[in-house]
Amino acid sequence: MILEIVLVILLLIGGYIVYRQDQTIKKQIDYIDAIELKLLSSFNSITDTYNKMKSFDDKGGFESDDEVGQVFNNIKEVMEDLENEINA
Repeated sequence: MILEIVLVILLLIGGYIVYRQDQTIKKQIDYIDAIELKLLSSFNSITDTYNKMKSFDDKGGFESDDEVGQVFNNIKEVMEDLENEINA
């Protein structure tokens, strides 16, 4: 009788532990998904910004300028870094 009670208690404790681990894993997956969505949103925003800048500078005058051209290069580098992170 005592053995059966101990086994039931251990079974309940084991079930509770599995339930808590499942809840923790679900929260972590939701958090990772939120971070991934934010990263993709940032990447799309930077890509759109770069494409708009390129469309404004259809003749390439600003892109070849020293100061403004540096902004083009910096945005392009950020886009490449984010793309590498997303595809990795």
